[in-house]
Amino acid sequence: MVPDPGARNHVLAGELIINGQRYHLVPAEPSANAMAEPASDVRLLTSRELQVVSCVRAGWSNKQIATKLHISTWTVAAHLRRIFVKLGVDTRAAMVSRCLEAVALPPPP
Repeated sequence: MVPDPGARNHVLAGELIINGQRYHLVPAEPSANAMAEPASDVRLLTSRELQVVSCVRAGWSNKQIATKLHISTWTVAAHLRRIFVKLGVDTRAAMVSRCLEAVALPPPP
C-alpha cells in the first residue's frame, strides 16, 4: 500500500499515526541521576569546549575567544552550538551557570 502524500498526521491517545503507520508513544521520564546531579553534563564537554566556556564566563566575545584560542570565529560558534546541545541550554548565561564550578576564569587577553 502506497501512503497518500496528502494524508494528514493524527495524534490519538497513546499513539501517533503518520501516513497510515501507527506508532505507540512512550513518555520520556528524566532519569534519577539527571535530577540529582544537574551539572553532570559538564563532564561531556571536551577540554577545548571548556576553554570556550571559560572565555565566555570572562565576558569575551566570539572574536576575542577566537583570537585567544587561535581559531576562527566560525569554530567558536560551532563549539558553542555543541556545548548548548550537550548541556541542554540555549543562552550563554545558562551555559556559564551550568559550568560555573567546572571552569576557571582565563588570563586576560
